[in-house]
Amino acid sequence: MTRQVIKLGSSSIASRDGLALDIIAGLVSQIAVAQRAGHEIILVTSGAARLGRRLLAFEGPTAGAAPALQALVGSVRSALDAASAGPGAVATAMPAAVGQPALMALYRQLAAAVGVEVCQILVSRSDLGSPRAMADLGHLLRESARRGLLPIVNGNDAANPLSALDNDQVAVAVAVAAEADRLLFLTDVRAAYRDSSLSERIVRLTPDEARAVRVTAGGTGRGGMGSKLGAAARAACCGVECVIGSATEPDVVARSLNPRARVGTVIRGPGAPLEPSRRWIGGMAYSAGSVHINREAEVSLRTGSTLFLSGVKRVDGEFTAGSVVELVDVRHPQRLIGRGSVAMPASLLRLLRALSPHQVACAISVLLRLRYGGAAAAGEPGGSPLDPDAFKDCRELADGTSRASREALAQLTSLSGDRVTDLADALLLAQPGLCTAFLLDRGFLHGQVPEGPAARRVVRSVHAVHRESLVVYPG
Repeated sequence: MTRQVIKLGSSSIASRDGLALDIIAGLVSQIAVAQRAGHEIILVTSGAARLGRRLLAFEGPTAGAAPALQALVGSVRSALDAASAGPGAVATAMPAAVGQPALMALYRQLAAAVGVEVCQILVSRSDLGSPRAMADLGHLLRESARRGLLPIVNGNDAANPLSALDNDQVAVAVAVAAEADRLLFLTDVRAAYRDSSLSERIVRLTPDEARAVRVTAGGTGRGGMGSKLGAAARAACCGVECVIGSATEPDVVARSLNPRARVGTVIRGPGAPLEPSRRWIGGMAYSAGSVHINREAEVSLRTGSTLFLSGVKRVDGEFTAGSVVELVDVRHPQRLIGRGSVAMPASLLRLLRALSPHQVACAISVLLRLRYGGAAAAGEPGGSPLDPDAFKDCRELADGTSRASREALAQLTSLSGDRVTDLADALLLAQPGLCTAFLLDRGFLHGQVPEGPAARRVVRSVHAVHRESLVVYPG
């Protein structure tokens, strides 16, 4: 018995009339055959928003609907037109909200015709940010599949209109949570290819190769082939073998369940999968951004160390302390090194990135003086709290041998009063012990960083990612 997750992408089920009913019906029939053979199948599907837009536009097959249905859809269209003048979230969510029940009704009808009962599960970003929620989801998926049901999973775009989930990432989370053996990505091409002419098919990849490969052709859905390869690499590291194939290939479900069949592109794990306790961050959690690190930091991480600020060279995305981020190679951003929970928000990481411990102390000293110093922090009457001649911390940032220290001082100089408050308060929440050492010492008012051994020890221990959360992929 194999438990397999199938992800059906938008590019596979698109047609001029909204959805390719022949492809969907054929897939449901194949799933029914696989279930009768003893396999457990979970389906992750796109298409709700696409179908909703067609219904709202009243195009395609629905144009011949009864007058009552036409009136209903007309009223929904009027609501959508009114919403388009207001918040963008409403206009974005409406197609998904209309399309989700319609899509499920379609699946239920097709499944009933081949003797399969379905259940619907909507996954939101908040679910992917909670280990407990994902554990509960995994239990529900396994139990549903064991009972012979076909769980149909979709990202809840109606509840997350401004941060619509990538269903490739949802599929990985579902596969890992459900302890699936295999994840099949169905798209509009037969495999991943290295060339735009689709002649150089990629047969097999390791996770590290999947992250690094540059593809020039792929699906037309939200994720694309690059997204699928990156998602497949994460799943493979968690022990889920992945296959990327075509939704139109005959008997693709049965062939994907046969380990001897040559179908699509296969991504297998590097050996021993991640421990179960590390699979939430390593495979399920939704990434809120990326932190680019240098080679020295990567080597340090692979020897069991944590990620210090000196190794952070660039920060992408807006995230809060505690968010899960991806750690990538600063020279080759497509190379995923690991994942972890950040110890401070993106705004602070951008300020303190690439700084040595002493430079970090100087930047924090300046920030706290701007926040709490008041008139006393200006030094001489008419002076500035950012004057390098009056304050040693500013002078050491300005004269620092690294460009990062000068950029940090430039950032501090450009901050508005409200922004200073936001950054200092965020620092206090993220690093209370560090801030306490500075506030009790009070040397920051005069441009002096704390010199005591306890304060120096606290500064040296500041890290970008929580040590206990780090997951470093083999490579």
